[in-house]
Amino acid sequence: MNRILYAIMTIGILLSACQDTRTFEVNGQITSAEDKIIYLEALTLSGISPIDSARLDKDGEFSFQLNSPEGPEFFRLRIDQHIVNLCIDSTEQINVTADYSNMSTDYDIKGSYNCERMKELAFLQMKLENEINGVLAHKSVSNEEKTRIINEKVEHYKNKLKKEYILEDPGAPYAYFALFQTIGGRLIFNPIDDPEDIKFVGAVATAWDAHYPTSIRTENLRNITLQGRKNIRPRTPLALEGLNPEQISTTGIIDIELPDKNGEMRSLSAIKNKVVLLDFTAYSLPESGTRIMQMRELYQKYHTKGLEIYQISIDPSEHYWKTACSQLPWICVYDRNGEDSEYIRTYQIYRLPSYFLINRQGDLVARDAQINDLETTIKKLLRN
Repeated sequence: MNRILYAIMTIGILLSACQDTRTFEVNGQITSAEDKIIYLEALTLSGISPIDSARLDKDGEFSFQLNSPEGPEFFRLRIDQHIVNLCIDSTEQINVTADYSNMSTDYDIKGSYNCERMKELAFLQMKLENEINGVLAHKSVSNEEKTRIINEKVEHYKNKLKKEYILEDPGAPYAYFALFQTIGGRLIFNPIDDPEDIKFVGAVATAWDAHYPTSIRTENLRNITLQGRKNIRPRTPLALEGLNPEQISTTGIIDIELPDKNGEMRSLSAIKNKVVLLDFTAYSLPESGTRIMQMRELYQKYHTKGLEIYQISIDPSEHYWKTACSQLPWICVYDRNGEDSEYIRTYQIYRLPSYFLINRQGDLVARDAQINDLETTIKKLLRN
């Protein structure tokens, strides 16, 4: 079955009048939400796709009925920023009840064991996020100590996922859901570069291959597992040692235009009157998690003062990249050419990660090897 037909069936856009068509129903009641619109959205490998919507009356009751997917697929109910994650596996009727005020954090779900386990995962994830935010809020703790504590908490959480959600039943949809959880925009599992994590991705891939061999998600798991086993790392491009300061100051920038996580083309030259951190990276790199936390701190401190981040990923898996950057607030774009990217050659990138700083006038002023203190340099450029 080709991808287009599969996508149509997955998101259930085509409604059939045939009596023997398998359907699933999602119904329930959201109180304190009169005149609010509730959306049913599909979580596809390409992103979020709208399916159906309904305006709630004073009773808050809703019902969506659509064609069942071939294999397990993931959906969500959304009102404003309140979200309930769902998994649909063949013919089911799922019932969700909640109050609008705490819909994401205190809802009841019936009719699907997988949805119940996904609810557990969502609540555990929120708890960990709150713990990490608490660590980050401590001003008396050094950044190195914060990183150590956070990494320890994430590792403990990962081990819980392995034991209680993945190894328990690798073929279950909730095991797949656990594999792609993120914390602060960081994928908990690194199936590209971490040998231990690759084993767990492989376990889920093998189980899904047995149960759902034609699923596009199974194909994606296969590809990620193969890439991980080959231990793919970006090759060192053939390039000169790097531009010296004189070359940079006279050259300005060479424009970059690539698709972001929503598929929108974003160009570097469109960023006006900002200090730009131009970053080349791969989220599958071992140090990526720690580095993203450091960049998030810089962004939170200086974005309102004029800092923007334009981050280019060359990860082997587009789905892996999209999941990893889904919660990042800056401009994240993807180069499908990977290590053969023309921008890698043009900017003479000989290792990852690598970054450049661009001033408010659009001039390329320095690259990482020339910067002793990134934050100090950014503050200086913001004042000019």
